[in-house]
Amino acid sequence: MHREADEHKSQGSEFNTVILVLPRSPLMVTRELLYTALTRQKKKVVVLLQGTAIDLHRFSSDQYSASACRLTNLFRPPKPIQFKSVFLEEFLIHRTTRGELVRSKSEVIIANLLHANQLDYTYEQHLEIDGEPTGKFPDFTIEDDDAGVTYYWEHLGMLGDAGYRRRWEEKERWYYAQGILRWDAPEKSRRRLITTRDGARGEIDSAGIERVIETMFR
Repeated sequence: MHREADEHKSQGSEFNTVILVLPRSPLMVTRELLYTALTRQKKKVVVLLQGTAIDLHRFSSDQYSASACRLTNLFRPPKPIQFKSVFLEEFLIHRTTRGELVRSKSEVIIANLLHANQLDYTYEQHLEIDGEPTGKFPDFTIEDDDAGVTYYWEHLGMLGDAGYRRRWEEKERWYYAQGILRWDAPEKSRRRLITTRDGARGEIDSAGIERVIETMFR
């Protein structure tokens, strides 16, 4: 009750500084609550986390979404599916052919095309550099053992948003600083970056994704 009251009280309000305290296994944290806490600040947000970036990242998945856990629907009977230890409403999640939860319909399409082309991938695998954690989670990681190359695939869905574009440009510069170069860069690199993007109206070109896969892996 206190958690819900505090959440509703904070919605629509803003504060100069927000301090968010997260224990390693908070029983009451949801993705929506985390979003509310992180977006109430005007100048600065301070996160005190008992754990690592991996622990924080997992709270943003559908598994921790209060909306996806709601088994009610005004227009059709609920259709719950079990994912790990929780039940989620099938119509409120993005689920791939392999059964994993992803963040968007575009990522469902990419994942399913990779799977259809018999390419093994890992979704949002924590990227480490020389064994050290980076706090970065590429959308898809594909390891080509024959060529000795690891590909990091990032799908850009909101480049029309100035904040999203700025964050991506910063992340792209970080990739290059780590020696992770675009797949078509003239320099040789054993770690390469693939990027695709939604269209101006949020559409995705499945045939274009298929051509990327054909170019890169065939």
